[in-house]
Amino acid sequence: MSDHRKRGRARSQAAAKSRHDKERLHKQSGLYDSDEYAAEIASTFGPSIQAPVNVRESTKLRMESATDGERTQDKSRWLGYTALAVSVLSMFMFPTLFGSAAIVLGGISYMKGMKALGVWSVILGLISLAGYFLLLPLYS
Repeated sequence: MSDHRKRGRARSQAAAKSRHDKERLHKQSGLYDSDEYAAEIASTFGPSIQAPVNVRESTKLRMESATDGERTQDKSRWLGYTALAVSVLSMFMFPTLFGSAAIVLGGISYMKGMKALGVWSVILGLISLAGYFLLLPLYS
């Protein structure tokens, strides 16, 4: 047998062994083809590289966290509009009760992220309270 044929046969045997090792790794680990195999290229002497990651699961987690953020934003928006409605209502009736509630709700909505609605609610609640306490002595 010629030297050329021996080298060709050795290469094909090495390729078959490599494919067999990869198939065995797939079966043992239970991972799919879309997974990242950082462990295959990791150096044994260098720092550790991230373990295999299932791409489908990580995108699913990102999508779930985005929807949670949207839900929180919706709740904060609802709270901000409620605070604004209470502050406008405090201008016409029960300024001490509704004005104080508007200030508290406006502060909470400001802290939750609805800054403009929170500031407007606090300002209108303070105007309502100040107007009540300034005008009360005049009409008593």
